[in-house]
Amino acid sequence: MFKVMIVDDNMTNLIMAKKALEDLYEIIPVSSGKIALEFLQEMPEPPDVVLLDVDMPEINGFYVISQMKNVEKLANIPVVFLTAQEDLTTEIEGYSLGAIDYIRKPFTATLLRKRIDIHVRAVQEQKHNEKVIDQLHKGLSEKIHNIVELEYAIVEMFTSLMGNRSYIISEHCIRVERYMSVFLDALISTHQFKLEETDAEILRFASRIHDIGKICLADRYLADMGDLSIQEKEFNHAHTVLGSEAIKRVIDVVSDNRFLKYAYNMCRYHHERWDGKGYPDKLMTTNIPLEARILSIVNSYDNFRTTNDGSDPLTHTEAINRIRFWSGTHYDPELVDEFINIEKHINGIRFDVR
Repeated sequence: MFKVMIVDDNMTNLIMAKKALEDLYEIIPVSSGKIALEFLQEMPEPPDVVLLDVDMPEINGFYVISQMKNVEKLANIPVVFLTAQEDLTTEIEGYSLGAIDYIRKPFTATLLRKRIDIHVRAVQEQKHNEKVIDQLHKGLSEKIHNIVELEYAIVEMFTSLMGNRSYIISEHCIRVERYMSVFLDALISTHQFKLEETDAEILRFASRIHDIGKICLADRYLADMGDLSIQEKEFNHAHTVLGSEAIKRVIDVVSDNRFLKYAYNMCRYHHERWDGKGYPDKLMTTNIPLEARILSIVNSYDNFRTTNDGSDPLTHTEAINRIRFWSGTHYDPELVDEFINIEKHINGIRFDVR
């Protein structure tokens, strides 16, 4: 049952209003504005409508409604004024303070019921709409949560598969994800690149599967690159296409998914070069997606620090110097500058040793 608070210092009017409405609503009769404010503050569930007299001693109706508007749980309660005054100024002031209606005294029981019925139905409809919207938000949140869970599951699945084929590649991808996390945070803080935190979160874990195409390569190609011939190294380049094409087959089924888009771009283009001499598509400069340009730097850094590129590992300083030297040829110069700015943070990252 909907609740209606009636506030009036005139006992006759208070009783009349109560009798007119009590068959339809739960009535809360109050004899002063001061008591009304105390009740409203203390009530665990405020009334659905307040029927409020304007002319009351000490605290009038205008003061009551102005105080209600300052309290979050009371601000949206519909207030209907009761008044014997007929001047337009009083009515305008009431509406400007947030009243939804005026009822003149003396009133008839029938008129009072009809007017309150209208406002209670509006409250009922609003509550229904809020419930529907809440259910829609809940359903949407659950759907988004399920999608994110699926994306994480995909990453974990491919990470596990890569680990079963080659722990070297698996560990490389895990390290790259850590480097990406630090680099992305730095890039977002500069506000120079079109990166949002929500995008960065997806990029962090999507970067872990940038080498999934290597699952399709023979064991020999997963070993030390230094043992491969030039022809074999060229064949190894196919991992960018093999991985990205596998992701594309999923994209063709699932429409407009940022995770898959970023994963595809990083998988296919992380070996492209700023000067257009990379692979597989020989893209150059900003034609290379931003996420792939970012990944290219951290991917190379990890390769330099390990044996993944077929040569002896470099020190941190040597790796940074090589990246600096290849700025403008292999890498986006602006990104290189930002990476060098955080090189101490990169060097400070530690990994568990197996």
